[in-house]
Amino acid sequence: MFRFTFVAALGLALALARPAVAFVSLTENFSSNPFAPAGNWSFGVGNNSNTQFVWNASTPPAYTGDATGALNVHLNSSLPTARLQRPLGVTLTDTNNFTLTARFGFTITSAPEGQNMQIAFGLVNSTLTGSNRTGTAGIYNDDDTFHTVEFDYFPNDNPWSPTLTPAVFGAQEPGLDAFGNFAWISFDLGANINGVTNLPQNVTLQATLVYSGATKTLTLTMSQVNSNGTLTLLDTELPPLNLLGGQDVYSTYDTTFPFVVDTLAIMAYQDGYTTTNDPSLVADLQFQQLDFTTSASPPLPSYVTINIVSTNVVLAFPTVSNNLYVVQSTTDLVSDAWSTIASNIPGTDGVVTNMDVGGAKVSRRFYRVGLQQN
Repeated sequence: MFRFTFVAALGLALALARPAVAFVSLTENFSSNPFAPAGNWSFGVGNNSNTQFVWNASTPPAYTGDATGALNVHLNSSLPTARLQRPLGVTLTDTNNFTLTARFGFTITSAPEGQNMQIAFGLVNSTLTGSNRTGTAGIYNDDDTFHTVEFDYFPNDNPWSPTLTPAVFGAQEPGLDAFGNFAWISFDLGANINGVTNLPQNVTLQATLVYSGATKTLTLTMSQVNSNGTLTLLDTELPPLNLLGGQDVYSTYDTTFPFVVDTLAIMAYQDGYTTTNDPSLVADLQFQQLDFTTSASPPLPSYVTINIVSTNVVLAFPTVSNNLYVVQSTTDLVSDAWSTIASNIPGTDGVVTNMDVGGAKVSRRFYRVGLQQN
């Protein structure tokens, strides 16, 4: 996929501006009441009738720099799904860049072998993301958690080891459930050779999810937060999640039905296959802080200059480092049939030139320069 903003004919450059995604940053340290109407958080799914979400104003700091106060979350997979959420202040899709960081701790009471329920938080769509994550026994394909970008930790996904993975659900495709447009890493921590084989309990952890719209990858890193506020990286050996598939990645994700998210959320999922007397997960979490930031979309070139050198055409345009650019040409704007002259042109934070060899031999040729996004 490419993102173009400039079309140029010989001797003419025309800007076709597209606004960049705004920079947005939010921090929640639970030092004040998070629940609406006093705070920014409310229930997008379910409610708090089972008192699963409790703000404790007097929880002491867990590390240097931590604020007093924390959000306690009780997970019991036999209870109805409840989702506590707050608006991000921006709407993002799979071409944007963003980072979500959470500082939290957890304690597992029950996670029977062979069960498949998770600790989860992440980004959702406030109106389009449903509450049925697992499907319902006897129906199986009614799960509807579309538009989700999520941290998942399964304390006992199978008889061998816990599973840690980011997960992404795209938009609903016609006739398909949420798992018809889905990506996750099939990776058990117990298979690690040198890294950790489970996430430690009763300590403060930091989970950082970094999404790149250019590469369609979601990278999850884990650290332990020390009492002095420093971080100790946990070697999970977890590879990035490439939405387009790859090693250790299971993906049915379809870029033509991308996720669209606008809300930060903490999930307490119900398991549709277990009963009140036999929950697949019982656990307690304590959230100290959540941070979310976007990265503004790289600016498209503000101009394109054209010079004829002998029989060649030389284009020059400003670039931004860590971005790739593509140059295309056509002789007929009506047909919209463009040919690529050069791609994977690295940005330098300066002006880059590109030559169309023999381009001046034709009587008319149009050019466009764009950002290459995958």
